[in-house]
Amino acid sequence: MTAESIVRKRSIGFLFGMSTLVLGANLVWISYNSVLLPVLSEDVIPYNRGLVVGVMGFIGMILATLASIWAGIATDHNASPWGKRTPAILIGGLASVPVIILPSLLLLPDLKNIFLPEALPILAVSYCGMQFATNIGYGAGAPLLADLLKENQRGAASGIQGFYTLTGAAMGFLVVTLLNQNGQTSQALWFIAGIFLLTSLHNAFAIRGADRPADPSCRISLWAAVRDMFRVRTRVAVFFWMVFAVLLAYIGINSLQLFGRFVLQEYFPAINPDVALRTLGGINLSVTMLAAVASGVLSDRFGRRTLMLAGMFLCSISTLFMGVAGNYSIFLILAAVRSAATGPLVAIAPALASDLAPKDEAGQYMAYNNLSTGLSGALASLIFGLILIDMTRTAFMWLFLVSAVFFLLGGIIFFLKVPQKELDRRIS
Repeated sequence: MTAESIVRKRSIGFLFGMSTLVLGANLVWISYNSVLLPVLSEDVIPYNRGLVVGVMGFIGMILATLASIWAGIATDHNASPWGKRTPAILIGGLASVPVIILPSLLLLPDLKNIFLPEALPILAVSYCGMQFATNIGYGAGAPLLADLLKENQRGAASGIQGFYTLTGAAMGFLVVTLLNQNGQTSQALWFIAGIFLLTSLHNAFAIRGADRPADPSCRISLWAAVRDMFRVRTRVAVFFWMVFAVLLAYIGINSLQLFGRFVLQEYFPAINPDVALRTLGGINLSVTMLAAVASGVLSDRFGRRTLMLAGMFLCSISTLFMGVAGNYSIFLILAAVRSAATGPLVAIAPALASDLAPKDEAGQYMAYNNLSTGLSGALASLIFGLILIDMTRTAFMWLFLVSAVFFLLGGIIFFLKVPQKELDRRIS
């Protein structure tokens, strides 16, 4: 990669184009995790559904995390004439389609009886395959922030990615819950697969020419990329403490990603679960989107660190009160407060990570940053799946309490181990 490709100022159109994969990925993840997996599991998993869904989520998200890290490392050394990151982005987009649409076999009248005995393995292969394929593309795309942009444009690009994250998630909640409510779950699977493929292709098209291949002397084998997944040449301790703190906070955020539908069914049984989930998702995403934009502006005045700390501690308090809310309106208000508090994590953490990442290991470091979302999702699935073995009101209250503790721990670690003077030293 030439110095020119790093220092050149990019247009606003380029900033939007280089990030479209983020929209498709988050649409798939929120749709499958929060809407489709709980719905598809109802006929497939008659007993201990919370635990089985949690274990499936854990395995799938572990695969997602490993795929993301591997893709980051492999593309750091990719000397393809198509560019460092582009081939993996395209592979992820193409490979995702067949695994995402696989459960539609369970929903076709002529094939349902044939495939129903193997329904759980089919669902597991689809879910885990979706996580692996989408994260090959996403893991390759994440380093573009450090590859192609000057430092003074990364905040804007990170804000755009935060916007795409929330837009994709909102599309997932609104469109997929509507399709599911109308008995069109199979069409929902095709919809999310098609959107991810289209955004992958558009992302690859947008970065053509700017995504330069690595020097041929840097090439490594696929096995070497696996071997080096957890080796770094330059160790930046504050980066890893930041990722660990954000990971803990995201465990709290992800406490509802697989189990939100079950929570609403238990707390507010008189409300249609699709309507309740769509309302909760719409409030969460719209408030988070506004908060993410505001965080980008306010960070210039109050500092990134201050806003991230405030967000983690406010998330802890609001989550604790959500667990004892008996009124639907109060529950939604508390959820909106928590969503506002997650804005700094969505908007600020990726930009801070790209600032701290060494330039020659950007892919690997940004893949580690993805641990804050990928691994947190896996751990949240397992932890809260174990809590919800019985799925009683008491179990759901424990879910909120444990979630609040993770937010609190993340804030404490961020306060103690990510000091402002160290951030200033690394970024300057």
